[in-house]
Amino acid sequence: MIDFTSLLSALESYAIYIVLVIALLLSSVLLIRYFLRRANTSSRDSSIEYTAALNYLLNGEKQEALEKFKETVKKDTGNINAYIRIGDILRDQGEYLRAIKIHRSLMIRNDMNKLERIEILKSLFKDYRDAGRFNSALKASEELLEMTRNQDWVKRDQLELYEEMEDWDKAFDLRKKISSANNSQDQNRLMALYKVEAGLKLTRRDSEHDGRLKFREAIKTDKNCAPAFLYLSDSYIRENRLTDALTELRRFISNVPNLAYLAFDRLKDILYQKGNFGEIESIYQSLLKSNPELDEAWFALADLYERKGDMRGAIDSCKRVLETKPDSVLAKQYLVNYYAKTNEIDDALRIALDLIDTSLSEEKKFVCEICGFNSNKPYWHCPQCKAWNSYVS
Repeated sequence: MIDFTSLLSALESYAIYIVLVIALLLSSVLLIRYFLRRANTSSRDSSIEYTAALNYLLNGEKQEALEKFKETVKKDTGNINAYIRIGDILRDQGEYLRAIKIHRSLMIRNDMNKLERIEILKSLFKDYRDAGRFNSALKASEELLEMTRNQDWVKRDQLELYEEMEDWDKAFDLRKKISSANNSQDQNRLMALYKVEAGLKLTRRDSEHDGRLKFREAIKTDKNCAPAFLYLSDSYIRENRLTDALTELRRFISNVPNLAYLAFDRLKDILYQKGNFGEIESIYQSLLKSNPELDEAWFALADLYERKGDMRGAIDSCKRVLETKPDSVLAKQYLVNYYAKTNEIDDALRIALDLIDTSLSEEKKFVCEICGFNSNKPYWHCPQCKAWNSYVS
C-alpha cells in the first residue's frame, strides 16, 4: 500500500526546497546587479573626475587638477595614470619626496601593463633628477633603457642627466652612440665641448697636464674648437710656459681666423712679457693678408698704431673697414676720434654728422619677447606666436 501521507509530505518538502533555491538565486542575481550598478556608477563618476582633471591640467590649473585626480583615485584605485599625474604635479610644485613616494609605491603593484610601468619610470626618473638624487635617476634611466630596448629618447634624457652631473666623459661616450648614425659637424662640435668641460674641471683641481690632454682631445674631435685652444694656452700661461702658449694661440688664429680676435689680448700680454711686443703687428698683418674681411683685426691694428703715435696708420686701418663695410658704425666712431686728435676737424665733423643722420634714419624696431619676431611697427597680438602685449622696442 502507498503511504499517501508520506508522499505528500515529501512533495511539500521538495517544493519548499525548490522555492528556497529559486529565492536564493534571485537574491544573488539582484545583489550582483546592485553591486555592478554601483561599480558602474563609481566608474562613471571617476571617469568624469579624471576628464575634469585633465582639462584643468591642459589649462595650466595644476592645483585644481590635483584635487580632481585625488578624487579620481578615491573612486577608482585602479586608475594608474591618475596616480602618476598626482606625483607629477607634486614634483612640479617642488614636493619631490612625496612625488617619489607615490611613484615608487606604484612600482610594486601587479595590475600594470608594460606601458604603464614605463610611464611610472619616466616620472620617477624626473623626480630623482629634480630632487638632485642623480644616482637614483641614473638607475631609473638604465631600467628604462632595458624596457624600451635602448630607445633614443631615453638616451637623450640620460645625456642631459650626465650634463647636469658634470660627468663629461660619460656624456661624450653617450652622445657618440646617439649620433653614430649621423656623425655631423654639429655633433662633433658638441662632443668637443664636452672634452673642454672635462679639461676645465681638471684644471680647476690644479691638474694642468691632465686638463691639457682633454683640451687636445677636444681639438682632435673638432679642429676648430676655439675654447680648447684658448684654455690650452691659458694652462700654459699659468705654468709660465709662454712659448708653448704662443704656439697654441698661433695655431688657433690659423685654424679659426674668424674668431682670432679672442686671442688678441692673450697675445699682447705674452709678447709684452717676452719683451717682443713689436711682433704683434706682424701677427695682425699676416692675419689680415689672408683674411682682409676681419674688422676686429683692423681695429686692433688701429689701436696699436695709435699707441705708437702713428695716427695716419690708425686712420688708414679704419678706412680699410669702410671699403668693404661703408655702414660700419664702429669704424666711423674710431675715425671721429682719430680725426679729432689729428686736428682734422672738418673730416671729424663730416663723419659725426653722418653717424647722427644714420641714427635718426634708422627705423624703430619692435621685437616680440616670446618668439623674437621683429617689426618696424608694434603689435599687441604677435602675428607669429599669437602672444598678447609681448612687443618691446
